[in-house]
Amino acid sequence: MKILKWLLVLQILVNLIGALGPELGFDALWYHLTEAKLFLAHHSLAPIPGNLLYWSGLPRLGETIYALSLAISPALPKLIHWGFGVWCVWLVYRLGGMAAALLFYSTLLVGWLSTSAYIDLIMTAWLLAAVYYRRLKRIIFLILAGATKLPALVYGLAITLIPWGILGILPFALINYHSTGNFFYPFRENFGFEHEWFFNGFIYWLSRPLRLFFDPAYRVGPIILIIFIIGYKHYKYCRIALLSFLLWFLMPGTDFGRFALFPLALLSLSAVKPSRLITALIIFQAVVGISVRAYANAKYLPVIFGQQTQADFLTKNLKFYFGDWYDIDGWFAKNIKSTDKVLVYNLHNLYYVDFPYDHATWKNPVTRYTHI
Repeated sequence: MKILKWLLVLQILVNLIGALGPELGFDALWYHLTEAKLFLAHHSLAPIPGNLLYWSGLPRLGETIYALSLAISPALPKLIHWGFGVWCVWLVYRLGGMAAALLFYSTLLVGWLSTSAYIDLIMTAWLLAAVYYRRLKRIIFLILAGATKLPALVYGLAITLIPWGILGILPFALINYHSTGNFFYPFRENFGFEHEWFFNGFIYWLSRPLRLFFDPAYRVGPIILIIFIIGYKHYKYCRIALLSFLLWFLMPGTDFGRFALFPLALLSLSAVKPSRLITALIIFQAVVGISVRAYANAKYLPVIFGQQTQADFLTKNLKFYFGDWYDIDGWFAKNIKSTDKVLVYNLHNLYYVDFPYDHATWKNPVTRYTHI
């Protein structure tokens, strides 16, 4: 149906508006982009010491791509993640048709991720490509997925029992060992994040399969589940979808729906033969998804069209109470020289710090800091 195609195109364009605006995403400002910026500044992919950016020791192909893109333009990382989202929807389309593609892409989860420089859509695209392609290409995409995010190693087992993702993790493990003496950094470093497996408690962890579809915080909604129940008999990816869903359930209970993106894409393939009811449900979800995302992205339009400065936009939209930082009045730009070195305390999200600095969690005792 043409209406499905045009709704999909509209969703892609609405998501693009968010991708063109300045970054506001918490994890992007905390570590995805901050690590990329530091990797670029240090000319090194070694883990960043301390317990603030401990995730820098995990597979970091996504952050490496962002580091290279930041050397060209600070706008590129968000556009890259949006582009991987478009690739995801193309792969879902090739595997299950237009209805499946719109069902997946119109979820609020995908809409939100398409507007931030996270790495979940990158990992999901590699994994979907591994499902779509065969033989050597499948192996290459599984390696790339493993090099991007640790859960991809587990999800790869739903595609093939050979853990090819280890080959993607290995280069970063060797860098970890060379710089820290620990192949498995940040694990075994006593940073304390391992307890997050049962984030919010065991009952919360156990209830996540229901929360994924019925808790608004997960940004998914029940329509994918309803359509899967109706149409699971009509598509060949049921086994891999259920297995990947089970693997997600066994993973840590953090990050709400982001870690479930790959099984959600596979569940969407149950719309391969849409009935009138399924088509109506997908159109309803798409209208809601486009409307909500358009409302959320409207704030970017003034800065995109030059009617508002980035500084004014970020001053009004960053969550300073939640650890974000920005040089609101330009004092640091005017007073901190390139030869200075600032020691930063009590800030969490450092992406917009634009002067030479060390954070207190990785301060060097022999460095002479000019400002604190």
